[in-house]
Amino acid sequence: MVNLKKLGVTMVILFSCNFVQAQTDEPHDQEKHVPDTNHAESHDAHKKHVISASINHTVIFGGVKDGDPTSITLPSFGLNYTYFFNHKWAIGLHNDIILEDFFVKESSSFETRSTSDDEQVAVIERGTPIAACIVGIYKPIPNLGLMAGFGREFSSHEDYSVIRFGLEAPFHLPKNWEVFGIVSYDIMIDAYESLTYGIGIGKMF
Repeated sequence: MVNLKKLGVTMVILFSCNFVQAQTDEPHDQEKHVPDTNHAESHDAHKKHVISASINHTVIFGGVKDGDPTSITLPSFGLNYTYFFNHKWAIGLHNDIILEDFFVKESSSFETRSTSDDEQVAVIERGTPIAACIVGIYKPIPNLGLMAGFGREFSSHEDYSVIRFGLEAPFHLPKNWEVFGIVSYDIMIDAYESLTYGIGIGKMF
């Protein structure tokens, strides 16, 4: 009888120990099998398309104003579409329009304007030109994109090929919006050069 009591007490103690051990191990096992939701959300949050618009100033080097050679600063705006292959690389169609007419000096111009009785400056007239460029974008860090590309500047007077270099600094906002700063340098082949800087807003989808 005493042996049965001892056996019963021993079994109760062993059962209790096993129950406590199972209870302490269960949360640990649950933590091991919890899916990595943050990683999934991060993967799903990657958007491939961005449509954006910017308000800019464009500095025209080699401009002509009131008959005198000078640099000219004019208002402009941009409208862009960008497709991201991944977090690092993208390609885009970037379009800029300068909102005013202007003149630039050029050795092989289409008209001549007098600056004095003894001196003449050959100039090219540009009528609200639109530059459309295909650019490649590389992002070494999330908030900096390096751009390079080529395209064409269209005007009512003459069209020119364009080589473009630049950078942009995007900052993400809630609901797949972003704001960014942008700087680009355009070389209009056989014509003039310009520097554009501004700020914009974009929608990712």
